[in-house]
Amino acid sequence: MLKPIHFATESRQRAEERQAEERLARAWPMVVGPALQAHTRLLRVRNHVLFMGCWKPEVIPSLRLSVEAVWPDIRARIERLARLNLQRIDVLPCDPPTQEPPPLPPRPTDPFAAVLDRLQTLHHR
Repeated sequence: MLKPIHFATESRQRAEERQAEERLARAWPMVVGPALQAHTRLLRVRNHVLFMGCWKPEVIPSLRLSVEAVWPDIRARIERLARLNLQRIDVLPCDPPTQEPPPLPPRPTDPFAAVLDRLQTLHHR
């Protein structure tokens, strides 16, 4: 028999997980250290499980073994830095992070000043 779905509870739980992911993402370099930060990233937190992604397939098997060995230390850091009580960690393959495009230049506060600057630039050519 299927259990009834409680949408209010699920949405509250998901909101809490999303907040947990944000706190953990900010603390990620301190949680995993500089060596792992270079090729891992936080994927998600679901049902007290941390899903960590790694985009180097050759590293994943040894990373899984290492994580099992140091899980108590990582768990303590996560509790201290992000105030999360997680039960386990799972390492999954993932795509590398995408490069974000550079931010757009700020819009001028005075549109006429921008036009004047543009005209002066064209005039001096």
